[in-house]
Amino acid sequence: MITQLKNNWLLFNQSSQCILCELNPANATQLCHSCLTDLPWISHACLRCGIPLNTRDPSPLMCPSCQKKPPPFEQAIAPFEYRFPIDQLIQLAKFSNQSHYLNPLAELLCSHILSLEIATQMPELIIPVPMHRKRLLERQYNQAALLGRQVAKKLHIPFDTKLVIKTSDTPHQADLDRKARQKNLRNSFQCSQKPPSSVAVIDDVMTTGTTAAEISRALKHAGCQKVYIWTIAHTAKQLHLR
Repeated sequence: MITQLKNNWLLFNQSSQCILCELNPANATQLCHSCLTDLPWISHACLRCGIPLNTRDPSPLMCPSCQKKPPPFEQAIAPFEYRFPIDQLIQLAKFSNQSHYLNPLAELLCSHILSLEIATQMPELIIPVPMHRKRLLERQYNQAALLGRQVAKKLHIPFDTKLVIKTSDTPHQADLDRKARQKNLRNSFQCSQKPPSSVAVIDDVMTTGTTAAEISRALKHAGCQKVYIWTIAHTAKQLHLR
């Protein structure tokens, strides 16, 4: 499996054409300028949970939900809405054994993080959303771990796959609503050791934020002071704010 992943990566990076249109020359993100511009960028998002906001107000805003009950993490960041073609790239990387698509996604996430000028607030450690060992054996790799390792390397931040472990083999979250997701993941994560004071948790997609919240609670219960959630995309529908 490791050899196959390496071969995929080498083959993918030999191409200089855009991975989407396959017509124009690609830049460091392996996309051409036109396709890069057309991606479903999130222009305005909640300062806390990262949900897309439909507003003309350029100042930082918090969504009504976060104002009423802030999540246990400090900030969630996602450059894209989970729709075409980002959703297709993530699905291919996650379920079709085409992990090489994580290369441009990691590059795009790093560029977005750096553009937010949070370099002085960078976390001490990056970790992936963990998979239960049974699920990991079935899929053979954790896409969040592959993504996180690349992001950590690009940002020069330590990376750890064993700090937080998933102790329960829970049903797939995609088939559940918000309340069921919360019940499904309750107490299913734990820290294997004392975490540093600030940690960024990497995943491919953020939906209801249930997974992010449960991992954040586990980290803070173990002594972590600040938790950040970094994902490629956010699935939530835009909130319309005046």
